[in-house]
Amino acid sequence: MLRGTLPGLLILGIGSRLLMRVAAHIEGRPPAFTVEGTITVVALGTVSGAFAGLVYYLTGRFVQNSWARTAAFFTICLLISWRGVHGVSPVSQAMFMGLSFIYLGVVDALGRRAAMAR
Repeated sequence: MLRGTLPGLLILGIGSRLLMRVAAHIEGRPPAFTVEGTITVVALGTVSGAFAGLVYYLTGRFVQNSWARTAAFFTICLLISWRGVHGVSPVSQAMFMGLSFIYLGVVDALGRRAAMAR
């Protein structure tokens, strides 16, 4: 789960906070910043990363083919991510789904690297 949590902190947590700032700029909204809001976003990104790490672990336990495992992992996590960005502007949806895709690629690459080391 650490393989999912640490990148979750960096990519999903901090990356999402930065994307929120970019989205506000693109949409012409005045920038807003609160410490509490930032901590919440970073914490939720970290928790989401831990959950994705659990999904990666479980798909690895039940799906033996590495490409099928990757497809299942991406599908499950992207569907959950899609639900999370439902209702925001299309540009923001695209940015956050892209960030999720990058995160999932990093987690999968770390998992494959660890498997090759064994």
